[in-house]
Amino acid sequence: MADSKHEALQEWVSEFLENNYLYYQSANAEPGIRMVVPEFGDYVNKTDILGYKYKSYVFVFIAYEQIDTGTSDVNITNMKLMDDFNEWLEEQIEDKNYPDFGDNCDEYEIKPLQNMANLATITEDGLAKYMLGCRINYREE
Repeated sequence: MADSKHEALQEWVSEFLENNYLYYQSANAEPGIRMVVPEFGDYVNKTDILGYKYKSYVFVFIAYEQIDTGTSDVNITNMKLMDDFNEWLEEQIEDKNYPDFGDNCDEYEIKPLQNMANLATITEDGLAKYMLGCRINYREE
């Protein structure tokens, strides 16, 4: 089991990547970099009368890739990577495979926040930053 929810998230999302290291929160902007950045973690949405806390962990999956301003299929390939991540999330929902946030957490629910990645920025040298948001709802005793 991971030492923290952040580590658990990184280990879980790393299952998606076959041979690429997953950075957490910060990395150099270079082609092939994959990263998760939390928007907020352990946010308490509500507490019920039994004291159970219903929480959310929201993160963004980021990928950096070189783009092509011409007519090649490079940009389509880049978007396919992000589509593949969304499909992977859907598979995790079906398989009930969630990050292990600890023995006191259950009732997980994964919510992709977009059906398609944002092209967040393009540098002058053609490096694109793609972003895709996700929320994991869960109950904590």
